[in-house]
Amino acid sequence: MLFPVIGIAQTDKTQKSYTTSFESLSDSINLNPKPILIKIYADWCAVCKIQDKKIEKDTAIQKLLSEKVYYLTLNAESKETIVFNSKSYSYKPNGTKSGHHELATLLTYGSSEYPYWVLLSPDYKEMGSYSGLLNEEQLKKVLSSIK
Repeated sequence: MLFPVIGIAQTDKTQKSYTTSFESLSDSINLNPKPILIKIYADWCAVCKIQDKKIEKDTAIQKLLSEKVYYLTLNAESKETIVFNSKSYSYKPNGTKSGHHELATLLTYGSSEYPYWVLLSPDYKEMGSYSGLLNEEQLKKVLSSIK
């Protein structure tokens, strides 16, 4: 029900055991191909923080994230250069104090609705995307439906 309506690597320094980093994604997929789920967020996004708390409190979701997908998070305003699918993406300023990461712009089609979820196949083809908060049951249903 969420897919065709559902939204990479962990860019912050507090990587959880159920997350994957952009740096290790390529090697991980080569060893064990499985889909990629990227949650794109912004530091100022209160809904994103609520989403993170829901995931942090639910060990069943964490287990599904570990087993079913490579789960990555991407700060849409990150200033780090990220290599994704053999291409480099970087931060692009659009004012003196604002800007957007190229990869976030690409994956969200320019949307700034966060969190934004993108599900990709192991060969980086989009399988679905969704913007907004997913409650625990919705997220479990999405993850459980992945083959």
